[in-house]
Amino acid sequence: MAVAIPIMFAVPLFVSGQLKLNINRWVISGVPMPIVIESLKDEIVRKAYFQGRKQLLHDRLGEMGIEEKIKDFYRSQASSERELDQRIHQIFYDNTGYVGEAYRVNSRGILIHKNRNSFSNFSY
Repeated sequence: MAVAIPIMFAVPLFVSGQLKLNINRWVISGVPMPIVIESLKDEIVRKAYFQGRKQLLHDRLGEMGIEEKIKDFYRSQASSERELDQRIHQIFYDNTGYVGEAYRVNSRGILIHKNRNSFSNFSY
């Protein structure tokens, strides 16, 4: 009943248009929902992801401008472009296992820029 009662009220409001859901701020594993949906519409992305072809997936997402779109989503939360870049690469690594050329992975699974001894602690 605790679930049924809110659903009974929410469904008619949603159907009538009085309840608006803004999926633009939702994220799945750090990736904004609209970008997830856009990416999964692409056949190459779907095949590469489900076949574990990390390089192909990374290249295709780059062709689609996905990295820049995710950066735009997180830009206001980062203190620098370098931190933003690391954050986005961490999201890609966490979701696909792909490690960008400029990064290495430490023993805790955190990407560290090869030209830097320390890393930023950020949360998403």
